[in-house]
Amino acid sequence: MNAITQDQPGIALPETEIERVAGVYAATGHARAEGVLEEGHAAMLVHYMMTGAEWWRAFNQGERTWDLGPDSIAELENTPKGAQLNAAIYEGAREQFQRYYDVSRVSEDPAERAARGNVLDRLLDLFNSDAGLALFRRLTGDDRIALVDGQATRYQPGHFLTRHHDEIEGRSRIAAYVLNLSPRWRPEWGGLLQFHDDDGDITTGYVPRFNTLHLFRVPQCHSVSFVTPFAGGPRLSFTGWLRSA
Repeated sequence: MNAITQDQPGIALPETEIERVAGVYAATGHARAEGVLEEGHAAMLVHYMMTGAEWWRAFNQGERTWDLGPDSIAELENTPKGAQLNAAIYEGAREQFQRYYDVSRVSEDPAERAARGNVLDRLLDLFNSDAGLALFRRLTGDDRIALVDGQATRYQPGHFLTRHHDEIEGRSRIAAYVLNLSPRWRPEWGGLLQFHDDDGDITTGYVPRFNTLHLFRVPQCHSVSFVTPFAGGPRLSFTGWLRSA
């Protein structure tokens, strides 16, 4: 596969793992593959996300969505206004869909990614290369995949994503993916990717294990559980959707 950098390949999945993941996905509608990126590239992504990425805080109030920039986030930290915003978000989560996490967005325009050229842009270029698209088609068994979008996400203590199904009219989403990049994570810290049945019961829950890729069909009811105050660090990932033309 094309490389994130010029000197070594970006994807480390052996043929046997590709076949295994494809079989599990075909049978259940979701699967995970471990050790997806070359170790050095996974570490490079973590370093950039911890030290260089620009993070915006994403949340919604009913149908309206918001992204607060870094300056606004800093102004709200440990202030009464910030506490009021947290309380409003938690109130919204009680009975309706609610998102609350940090995001570093990556353009869907290849020219914009080439102009900026950071490691997140290069990762999305890798996913959208001929070899990257071919790999996702094999893993999902769906030849309609023609585009991959993506963004970095950071869940800090108090962040979460309530139940939803990812289907949005006009976005042509075939499957979702989550590439987990937290170097260390304990299940007690929260931040688990959870799948739900029609009654809301959790059918499967995944710890965000380092350098592990989760794939799941859209639509499918899922959530990310509340990250606890005693979590040992942020829950880092690169996530997006595999889409048809």
